Amino acid sequence: MAESMDTSEVLPDEDDRKLFVGGLPQDAKQDDISAHFQTFGEIDNINLKTDPATGRSRGFAFVVFKTVDGLKDAVATEEHAVKGKKVAVKKAQAKQGKIYVGKLKAELSDEEIKSHFAQFGQIAQVEQPFDKTKNERKNFCFITFEKEDSAKQLLKAGTTTVNGVELEVKKVTPKPDPRAMGMMGMRGGGRGGFGGG
Repeated sequence: MAESMDTSEVLPDEDDRKLFVGGLPQDAKQDDISAHFQTFGEIDNINLKTDPATGRSRGFAFVVFKTVDGLKDAVATEEHAVKGKKVAVKKAQAKQGKIYVGKLKAELSDEEIKSHFAQFGQIAQVEQPFDKTKNERKNFCFITFEKEDSAKQLLKAGTTTVNGVELEVKKVTPKPDPRAMGMMGMRGGGRGGFGGG
């Protein structure tokens, strides 16, 4: 019986327990990171970032503690070293969530829109496109929440009502810039060529 209790323990939001560790030595493995950081509290998981092409460490990792206190203690400690190398530590940035809100009516003020969406979570940014030719706000806006979960809640519903006005909520998918993609490919190839000599 006791075992099944463990799996269902509710842990605080992962974003509140996640630590960013930068400047890691190239040869630091998960075990080395774990050995240092478990002194602050029990660790839930460690995500050491590696280069998919070479498998080499990219020099940073995310450490998720089981408690918020573990994270706080680690952040409060000034000096951290993994395998004798000083590393930088800070609370990881939560993944933000962005939504598109359509069917806005002119009578809804920016403040009303913002206070309505603030009920779902902390807002990082509200973008209100303005139509200069008509000299009025466009009938849609973009809202970025500090936490992706807030956006997911709204997306699941698909609509939300502000002062009797039903608004549509859609996911915002950032378009990858094809030029940037092409540039990166060329640069990588060029560098490989030079390295051959």
